[in-house]
Amino acid sequence: MEQDTPRRQIKGRNASIGSLAKGKGSPCHQDDASQTGKRKRYSGRHLPEDIWHHICSFLPLKDAARAARASHVFRDSWRCHPNLNFTKETMGFNQNARIRNKMTTKYNSRVGHILKNHSGMGVKTLHLQFYGPYNASTSYCLDSWLQIAVKPGIEELTLVLNSESEQSLNKENYNFQCSFLSNGSGNSIRALDFIGCAFRPTKGFGCMRSLTSLSLGSVHITGDELGFLLSNSLALERLEVSCCNDIIFIQIPCLLQRLSSLRVSQCDMLQVVESKAPNISSFDIHFHGKNVEMLLGKSLRAKEIKISHPCVLQDARTTLPSSMPNLETLTIYSYGENFSTPMLPSKFLHLKYLVITVVEWAFPDTDDIFSLISFLDASPCLETFDLDIRMRRQGHGWILEDASQLERIPGHRYGNLRCVRIARFCSRKMLVKLTCHILENAPSLECLTLDVAPDRVKHTRSADDPIKFIREAPKALEAIRTCIEGKVPSTAKLIVLEPALSC
Repeated sequence: MEQDTPRRQIKGRNASIGSLAKGKGSPCHQDDASQTGKRKRYSGRHLPEDIWHHICSFLPLKDAARAARASHVFRDSWRCHPNLNFTKETMGFNQNARIRNKMTTKYNSRVGHILKNHSGMGVKTLHLQFYGPYNASTSYCLDSWLQIAVKPGIEELTLVLNSESEQSLNKENYNFQCSFLSNGSGNSIRALDFIGCAFRPTKGFGCMRSLTSLSLGSVHITGDELGFLLSNSLALERLEVSCCNDIIFIQIPCLLQRLSSLRVSQCDMLQVVESKAPNISSFDIHFHGKNVEMLLGKSLRAKEIKISHPCVLQDARTTLPSSMPNLETLTIYSYGENFSTPMLPSKFLHLKYLVITVVEWAFPDTDDIFSLISFLDASPCLETFDLDIRMRRQGHGWILEDASQLERIPGHRYGNLRCVRIARFCSRKMLVKLTCHILENAPSLECLTLDVAPDRVKHTRSADDPIKFIREAPKALEAIRTCIEGKVPSTAKLIVLEPALSC
């Protein structure tokens, strides 16, 4: 019977709104139709308003806007939609370069129309990407939009100013007004993500008591201004600062007891990073071609660090064992380092995963590569070793020797080492000797991977000449067959990755 027709169920974000907007199959609709003989529009007013707001909150922004056209109920709910995500993709614009300017104008107009019709109440998430041009008019436009959406109760705020070039991002295209985070609006924010704008907190900046994640990319902010912000964000757990070229000194106060993750990269004017936060467990610090002084104190809880700067191999070997004694994962990216890593008695007592990438290393001496053995000898618990060496020049040339000519290198036993991978493996004597040394001192080795194919990493920055590497591949394969295969224990698996046939 018609009365037994089931209502459609709402299933999260994929809910069908057609039946709800029109009320097909609902008993109320059928009763009205039987009395008048005509099909009536279902208003849904018998449900409380907050229920309709909750239903609307499950819909993506574009679907919620469409539903608002179909029903007065959804139109009212749309005015309180909690998740506002404005990008050209979510707003239905494709990336056609020929009509980019016209598309940008339409995009900005559509975002403005939606926000002006929004009540500003109940917004939990605002993700706003803005596409220039940047001038006084667009600043006024952005201010008006943010005034609507940034209200007490907002939890996530992302502002991305897109630009055709990085040079434009280096200009102060838009100055985010700190007053937007006053009057209680800043108290509820858990995540703040700014890209390409200026942000100038002052000494009297308000409390950000709920802020747990802060990400600043290409943002105009000084070290002092960042300090004012951090000192008022005591719940902070994650901090990321990248390409903020006004910062000279970053100081992480000891008040940030909950801070567990710190990432700093490519701030051109930065000279010092000092952290007094006691509970950071993950560091990610990258500076290519620039030496930044790092004062990380006794980071006893640190278990992971990714680090890159001109003297990184030497600094990592000399300072990290004592400053981060509980380190478990160490990722090093060295660029243009031309000196040996010292052999020291200090140990990485808990290190399990070691990844070393060396770019444009000249290797002035034939045995320089064996300074890397210092890291292996210092890591008694090491389980995985991943090495990628990208040489600026081949120095002493490509050579191939019989295994009997490779003298044995004294070293420690690597009793826990199970997995070793060497990328860009070649027949150069030092790489062959290093591989043999590992095989002779790693009784628990389960897998050795030697990758002689540069095409697997062609999308990364590399100093290698791919043609030279492909021509060298047969020599590398012969070196593996002659010098290495016979040393691989029966309990271990040797994997050789050769160049693709298309090469």
